Amino acid sequence: MTMLNGVLVMAGLLSAGVVYGTDLFFAVVGRTALSRTGEAALTETMGRIHEVGDARMPVFGAAALISTLTLIFTTGLGSRASLFAGLGLVGLALQLMAYLRVAQPVNRVQTAAARQGTVPPAARALQTRWDSVIGLRSLGMTLGMTGLGLCALCIR
Repeated sequence: MTMLNGVLVMAGLLSAGVVYGTDLFFAVVGRTALSRTGEAALTETMGRIHEVGDARMPVFGAAALISTLTLIFTTGLGSRASLFAGLGLVGLALQLMAYLRVAQPVNRVQTAAARQGTVPPAARALQTRWDSVIGLRSLGMTLGMTGLGLCALCIR
């Protein structure tokens, strides 16, 4: 394994791992726990989580995407390592598309409501919409992590 590829795999796994763990936590724990809260608590909690998360998490997602994309080329186009990095990139892109199309618009509404101290009329429906893609997002991140892990095995 070249030093560059080793650094790229490590950066990809560590940065994707942050997003993977966050999404998996909400898929397994957060969704059910939040379903047991009232709308005001739901809005305040998720609004504040998104307020901080949407400011900080893109760094990890971008690092994962950039390192994984770079691996496709540095491991030799068409190699097994490159194909696994490509698989990882597909998973990361799947997660990002679900986030941008469904979750992020909900995040913005919840964040605005939390900042204003209000509860949107459709607070529960908003959370249900957000929840509707957390499984897909987790699956995408699982695919991303698997692709990166298999890539690492190929270049060791």
